[in-house]
Amino acid sequence: MISFDVDGTLVTSSFADMIWLEVMPQLASERLGIPLEDAKSILLADYKSIGSNRLEWYDIYYWIKKYHLDVNPKNLLREYKEAVTFFPEVLDVLDDLKDNFDLMVISNSSRLFLEITTDALKGYFRHAFSTVSDFNMMKSVDSYKLACEKIGALPQEVAHVGDSHELDYVRARRAGMRSYLVDRSGYRKGRFIVKDLKEFKAKILGKA
Repeated sequence: MISFDVDGTLVTSSFADMIWLEVMPQLASERLGIPLEDAKSILLADYKSIGSNRLEWYDIYYWIKKYHLDVNPKNLLREYKEAVTFFPEVLDVLDDLKDNFDLMVISNSSRLFLEITTDALKGYFRHAFSTVSDFNMMKSVDSYKLACEKIGALPQEVAHVGDSHELDYVRARRAGMRSYLVDRSGYRKGRFIVKDLKEFKAKILGKA
């Protein structure tokens, strides 16, 4: 079994950046009656105050309620789904790996975001877990173990790949998985560090 992170691993930041940095500030600007740049400053400060280690960071319902926005989050995300962009090697890699392995997703993204970002890929994955929506926790040793339990697999039977050194590489490894870090900058080097998913595929298939 192979497990993939989504944002930064399968998809670029384009969709998330569009929603959080452009759409939400625009809606807040209109709701509060303030210039767009002022709304951006307010939202960025609020995002920073919450921080990416709290569940609220990923919860669009929280932010819609906070700014009293009159929008349906599901419809809002669907409206901008064309902004979802895959890294260039993703489809070829998934096509090759699905013939040899069962594939799944373990992501910090909320279920709402995950449904949009993986919609065109869902035929590849037997399982898709949002740790914040399904387990009410960030990616952690426990969340990885719980995902494995849900699919009836031992952690050592699963390889996980993602772009966060702490969340995807360290915590998955501590859970017992064989974890790989995608570092597209090429800065990090190591046996379990890959520059993209094409190199990851080669390692998994024993060709590197």
